[in-house]
Amino acid sequence: MKKSGFLVFLLLSIQSCGVDSDVLEYSKDQINITLIFPEDDSECTEGIIVSDTQSELVFEWSDANDNSPYIVHLTNLVSSQTELIESNDTEVAIILDRGVAYSWYVTGKINSSSEIWSFYNEGPSLESTIPYPAIAISPVSGASISQTSTTVNLIWKSEDPDNDIVSYDLFFGEAKDPQLYGTDVTDTRFNDIPVEAGKTYYWKIITKDSISNKSTSEVFTFSVG
Repeated sequence: MKKSGFLVFLLLSIQSCGVDSDVLEYSKDQINITLIFPEDDSECTEGIIVSDTQSELVFEWSDANDNSPYIVHLTNLVSSQTELIESNDTEVAIILDRGVAYSWYVTGKINSSSEIWSFYNEGPSLESTIPYPAIAISPVSGASISQTSTTVNLIWKSEDPDNDIVSYDLFFGEAKDPQLYGTDVTDTRFNDIPVEAGKTYYWKIITKDSISNKSTSEVFTFSVG
């Protein structure tokens, strides 16, 4: 269970639309049940995943007066729909939608109630594959280009199973560990880079995808003449 400052503001904002004000007043006067889990203003990650869209969470509370049977009042703060779940014990397993904020409170017999708590039920995790390291297309690594060349066009290729490559960083120079030459290049080529006859150059590519995964190619090399 993770606490999150921004989540507090989000949940309280939604809660003002999803929980009846009469219920709030009732709770203030009749609070004698103590909620335990899921914690207030938290991001809940402990649920058992039952599908891509749902998970099961065990709600827990305590009551020294044993006012069972209990009713869990569970409100989906996105749809504002409230579900009532009965339990003879001070805990009950409930199937929830993933990636949704909820509020909840518990009532028992003889005018007993708990505070109202809010939490966010963790959604499906985002999975992504790191891009494959780029390979040199032209000039191929180890090539010698014409000694009359005054510029070179670097061309490379990179693939990603997720198909979400967004840009490349080019490193180029005469050192075997080349320096950054171009950032956030969106094409798989960089044209008209000045070169001189008789020199050897080194270059590499960092490939970046949409969620900041990166891969680094090997260092390619070519000579002029």
